[in-house]
Amino acid sequence: MKKSLSFLLIILFMAPWTFQTAKADNQNIKAAFIRNGDLWIKINNQEKQVTKAKQVSTPKWSYDGKWLAYSVIDEDDSLGNPEVWIYSLVKKRNYHITGDTDRYEWAPDQNMLAALSQGVLNITDTSKLDNHRFENVTTGVNNFAWLPDGSGFLASSTADALPDGWTNPILYIVPLDTKMDQKKVKRLFTIPSKLEKGPIDILSIGTTTFKWSADKKWIAFVVSPTASWSADSDMLCVLSSDGKTFDVIDEMLANSNWFKWAPNKNLLGYIEGSGRIALMNKQLNIKELPALQTAFTPHGYADRAFTWINDKNIVVSRVQESEWSNDEKKRPLPVLFHVNIQNQEQTKLTTPPASWGDFSPKYIGNADLLSWIRSDREKANVMLGRPGSGQGNVWIKNIDIGSDFYEQWYWQTVIAIYHGQS
Repeated sequence: MKKSLSFLLIILFMAPWTFQTAKADNQNIKAAFIRNGDLWIKINNQEKQVTKAKQVSTPKWSYDGKWLAYSVIDEDDSLGNPEVWIYSLVKKRNYHITGDTDRYEWAPDQNMLAALSQGVLNITDTSKLDNHRFENVTTGVNNFAWLPDGSGFLASSTADALPDGWTNPILYIVPLDTKMDQKKVKRLFTIPSKLEKGPIDILSIGTTTFKWSADKKWIAFVVSPTASWSADSDMLCVLSSDGKTFDVIDEMLANSNWFKWAPNKNLLGYIEGSGRIALMNKQLNIKELPALQTAFTPHGYADRAFTWINDKNIVVSRVQESEWSNDEKKRPLPVLFHVNIQNQEQTKLTTPPASWGDFSPKYIGNADLLSWIRSDREKANVMLGRPGSGQGNVWIKNIDIGSDFYEQWYWQTVIAIYHGQS
């Protein structure tokens, strides 16, 4: 059962938030970011430009931080189809991989990139770039994610419209060595053609990417109806990793940034609510599998991007609820709040300057640091600070503005932070 919290909680619990964490080490943090359309990196607090005169987007780090994938829009391409490139930090060289790509993701355990291009799933082995740039894995893919052990993929097909109705989306296990051999692909689950939650129902047409719980027993994803319908209403679902148990959790938007598992427990955080406008009807919820579900957004507020600090603490970007205005200056800007999901304490963490807001919090676990974007919708800086202090300094100045859809901000298009192996 959902529990609504009054705004009084925020007033009552303003004591400093602290917890035991590792010593910070921001010298090992690497950032890839977009400035004036080009790719830059920041390593050991030194900035370096990687591309020149290109329209670059969505940088992504390999598991060991030695490679970067990014997309480029060719100015001569009237359709604006993105090409995928990768950059070697060791060789300091850029490689063109493929064109017309929808999504790309690095393997969790090796320097291999998967890219989806017009329904074809391809892989690029960085150790074989001199021989060939990519290899076909399988076709008919709507969306995908690497399996947690890197042995292959969980992939979805899209439903098709037939004279007697829609077919069903299907989830498949695709081994890494499939090489277009359909006999190697195994069906995991067929999604019901219609999903219902209370009075709400949608057609099942496609899915977002997939995310595994900490114990790898559950998979979370969003199922979407047709395109225009999907902009306002989709369904968050979970499936057991053996494909035997399926549950519709709640209505939300098909925004993959808005659902995340806790680091060590089967706790699924997500932003519940329908409607494409991010300024209203968006609540932070926690689903503890298999039963408990709790809402944490106070009345009169709307939540958006969030990050888990540990299994009981969350930092969320929160805004005063508001009707839509075509004048962006009349739209409220968010600040960061801490939410303790155990005792339900909620604390305002940041107070940005007037006409600026705090977006997209991200916890950098090994460094015990919190990053976020401070922006006035025209300019943007990357902030860095301790998770519980509410204090931060500008770490990277003047990055490009992330893409925006009715105040749903996609800052991953302009910034990616890495902290791990070096």
